Order: sequence, then structure tokens, then C-alpha cells
Amino acid sequence: MRRLHIYILLSFLSAALIQAQTKVESKIESAKVFTRGAEITRSAQLSLTPGIQQLELNKLSPRLDPKTVQITGEHITILSVRHEMDFLDKQTPERVKKLWGNKYELEDSLEILNVHLGILESERDVLNKNTKVIGSQGISDKDYQAAIQFFTDKLKTNAESIFKISKSIERLQNQIDDLQSQIISINNNKEEPTSKILLTVKSEQAQKVDITISYSMLEAGWIPSYDIRAMGINEPLEITYKAQVYQNSGIDWKKVKLTLSSGDIESTGTAPQLNPYYLGGRNFNVSSQVHGSVSGYVFGSDDGLPLPQATVLVKGTTVGTATDMNGFFSMQVPSGSSTLVFRFLGYVTQEAPISNDPIQVKLVPDATSLGEVVVVGYGEAVTKKSITGSVATLSGTVPGIRVRGAASSSYSRPKKTEAIPVNLINYETTFVYDIELPYDIPTTGKPETVDIQTKSIEASYHYSTSPKIKENAYLVAEIPDWENLKLLDGESNLYFENSFVGKSLIDNNIGTDTLSVSLGKDEGIIVNRERLKQFEKQKFFGNKKREERKYKITIVNTKSSKAAINIFDQIPLSAVSYIKVSINSLGGADYNEETGLLSWSLELKAGEKRELEFSYEIDCPVGTNIDSDL
Repeated sequence: MRRLHIYILLSFLSAALIQAQTKVESKIESAKVFTRGAEITRSAQLSLTPGIQQLELNKLSPRLDPKTVQITGEHITILSVRHEMDFLDKQTPERVKKLWGNKYELEDSLEILNVHLGILESERDVLNKNTKVIGSQGISDKDYQAAIQFFTDKLKTNAESIFKISKSIERLQNQIDDLQSQIISINNNKEEPTSKILLTVKSEQAQKVDITISYSMLEAGWIPSYDIRAMGINEPLEITYKAQVYQNSGIDWKKVKLTLSSGDIESTGTAPQLNPYYLGGRNFNVSSQVHGSVSGYVFGSDDGLPLPQATVLVKGTTVGTATDMNGFFSMQVPSGSSTLVFRFLGYVTQEAPISNDPIQVKLVPDATSLGEVVVVGYGEAVTKKSITGSVATLSGTVPGIRVRGAASSSYSRPKKTEAIPVNLINYETTFVYDIELPYDIPTTGKPETVDIQTKSIEASYHYSTSPKIKENAYLVAEIPDWENLKLLDGESNLYFENSFVGKSLIDNNIGTDTLSVSLGKDEGIIVNRERLKQFEKQKFFGNKKREERKYKITIVNTKSSKAAINIFDQIPLSAVSYIKVSINSLGGADYNEETGLLSWSLELKAGEKRELEFSYEIDCPVGTNIDSDL
């Protein structure tokens, strides 16, 4: 019986302690966003009394990693820290609250219009009844006609008013329906749970103390992209660095100071090791492919519906994009790429091979979603039913959570530049962009564009054409020593003379110190390639024949300035011993014997026309099928 009394007393004391908890709200000050993952820093102010007290830091991300939590504060002693999920205090995103507010306002306006419509309909009924009454009374024709005209005018005005109000009601209802659909698409008809940190501290005196809370999470990242602009061939090239920043933390980031890192929060930092490579056996090699595009759709396997704003990344790179509202994606891929990685909140991450055909991916719901699992401070996962009393108090040296009594930092903020509010900080293996302007990043997973910086770069320009494939001249900008620009793999939008000309890809694996960027075709350079059949000869020697091929390439510069142009063509190579290819004339071209490539480098004056001719012979047995368009 005495033991029972002790248990009851402890229960009352525990309940009293929980009731005495002071809820403390914190604010997100900054976020260091990696290509995958983010480190969040929050600030809060504690109002303390002398002695020991328990505080509840609430409304935190439900997806923070408890093992990475750090708490910093001066002039206090932190006795224990405990992290747990909070399914009672659910978080409704701020943008959803605004949408609901807009919806309520429209519904009020709709109700007023319906009242007006009801009054007009009643007025119409009264007018119709009075018209019938007049016809049944004995009045003069003149008075009858005047009365009819009066009621006709009234009915006409009434009908027009009913029509206008009905159209207004229809428009308002459509707006309300659109808002409702938007609300559903954002939160899928359910509010987000939050998490909290229970903090026990000891203070020697009554005081206000500022503390810093930091933690890591995986449900965030950024995808680099670029705008490359050229105003003319005599102007420098302008590159705008951009970041598509996304986060699915469950908490909106409002006016947050951003730092973008080229590193990966999951990177182990361990040097890779080579495995034995056996000759004559089977060794796995990733197939290489040229630059191209890949597209497809992402669906949920549970309901077959498209997944908007799903993240699609080229494995092992920073190249990526997000699906649109129909689950569709399309992007450029670098050479050597073989696998795409698909991520969407609440679904299992999935990989799929890159294909020339549209890819269809069905993501499987994650069985360990937040609605079913609670993560506690020491990293163990338990079900919601057993959460009460299952979380041990972490005191002293806290497993998985770092606690500091006083913070010290050797970090020194670089000087802010006048032209661009961004600081580039170089480390040994990564670099970060320190964005000076605060940003709002909602918890939708939808990428938000963050402008990083714009650089003006000296570049050389020339035209390039391969008329055998396409009779167009393409303007190419060459950027020397481009490694110093700190570019990550990513898509780039190309603009020339304020016109969008297409997309390209920044690929760090090109292996050259000069970056070539195609700025689209220029109609001012006319290119024509023709076969001179009338000058070709054909000879027979017994069972063998000799065929001649002659070609002429014509280039005309119709622009008002000179133009440098590289022209490429080819002479076929023989893959079998019974076919022999002999060159008659190169027309002044440089010839690569290994590839058969012909190349000319010309500089054309304004209005100048140039003709290039080359020819070769093919010896082969009679009856050999030779491509007539060689």
C-alpha cells in the first residue's frame, strides 16, 4: 500500500511539472541549404526565475533530425533536453490561413449577392402579377398602353439586373471553387503535426536569456540554374546564378537568411576506395550518353494521380527539376548520366534508368510516414500509442543532442559587396553563397527561385555550322578558365539580343578549360551544302567500281559586321577491307584521319560570300550498296 501511495504521489508531481511547463516560441533566423538537406538556426528568448524550470520549445519541424539538435545559451545550466512529436498542436501553414480568409470573404460577398438576387426575383414576380391584374380591369386603352409600357420597362430593367447578378454569382463561385482546390492541393485536407523540445534549465537569478537552437533535416535542398545572356558578339557575356530552393519541413520559412552550400549534408567525407578490376570477367560500367533531354511523368502508386512538385535529380549531380501540376518533368541531362532519382514527401525515394522514351514512375507511399511513427531524442522510433512515458529524460551528456552553456564562434562574415548582396565563401572542398536578402520559402516542396549573383564575363564569339546535318549557323560563346566561375552542374536558359533561344547544360565533366555555350542559330549567316553530281565520275574495273563524290559548301555573311565561323563536314571511313576511300581534294580543310572530320576556320567580312569544295573516291566491288548521301 505504501508503494502505491508513492506511485500516486509521483504521478501527481509529474503532472504538476508538465502543467508548469512554459511554452516558448522560436523564430527561424537562418537556413544553410545544401544540395540535399539543410541546417536550421532558430532563436528564442527565455524569461527565467531562480531555480529549475521546464520549458517547451514548440511549433518545430516534425522532420528535424533529433541527433543533430544543438542548444546554445549563456548564464544558464541546461539540465536535460528531450525531443518528441506533437500531434495535438498541429500547424496550419500561413498561406493556407490566407486562402481560407480569402475564401470566407468571397463567401460573404456571394451571400450578399444571393440576397439581392432573391429581392430581384420577388420584384419580378410582383411585376408579373400586376401586369395580369391590369389586363383584367376596365381601363381606357391609353392608360392600359401606358401601364403595359411601364411594367415592360420595369421587367426589362429587372431581367438585366438578375442576369448581371447571376453572372457575378457564377464568377464568385468559380473563384471559391478554385481557392478550395488550391487549399486541398497544398495540405491534402490535413494539417501538419509539429514537434517540440522539452528543455529543463537551471537559473541562478531572474533573467531574460537569448538561446539558439539548431538542427538538420533532409527534406530541403537547392538545384542550381543559370541565365546566360549576350547582347551582341562585341559585348561581354552575362551569367546570372540562380537557385531553385525547396523545403518540406512542415514549417514555412519566413524572411529567412539563406546560405547555399555546394556540399551534401549526407556526405560522409570518407575517401572512396577502388575495388579489383578483372580482365576477361564482367565489370559494371555505366553507359555514357551525349547531352540530351529526358522527360516523363511521376504518379502515386496508391491512387494513380500525378504528383506535382516531385523532385527529379540526375544521380550523383546537382542537375534536377520538379514536376508540374500534371506530374510532368523535362530537363537536360549531362553526358555519362544513367540514373534519375525521384523524391516526394510521404513516398519512398525511387531510382529509374534514363531513357530516350518518356519515363513513367510510380512512387510507393512510405509505410513509415510521420502519421504512424514518432521519433524521440535518442533516435529510437516508437508508435504513437506508446509515446506516453516512453521518452527517457536526457540529462548530463545527452545522447544524440549537443548542449552548450556558452557559444563561441570563429566565423567572420565577409564584407558585403556593393553591387551584389551575395558573398562567396570558399572552403577546401565546397563553397557557399551567403545571400544577404531574406527569403520566404513555403513548405510545399515547390522550388522557389533565389537570385544569387550576376557576373559579366569576357567571352569570344564565333559561328559554328555542320551543314551535312543542318544548314544553319549557330553562334557560340567561349568562356576561358571557366572553372574559376564556381559553376555547378545545372540547366541554363540562353538569351541572345533579349530573345530566348533555348536551353543548355553546364557540365563539369567536359574536361576542358574553355566552356562553349551555343546561343542559337543566326539567320544572318546563310549556309548551303550541295552535292555536285554533274561533275562526279564513275568507273568500272572488272568486278570493281570507283565512285566519286563532290560537295560544295556556300557561306554568306549578310550581317553588317565581320564574322568568324567554323565549318565542319566529313569524309566517310571504311570499316571493311573491300571498301577503300581516297581523298581527291580537301578544299583547304584540316583533316582528322582517325575521325574523318573536315574543319575550316574562316573570317568573313560583312556581305562576303565563300565557297568550299571537297571530293573523294570510293573503290568497292560491283553491287556494293553505298549510301547515296555520303
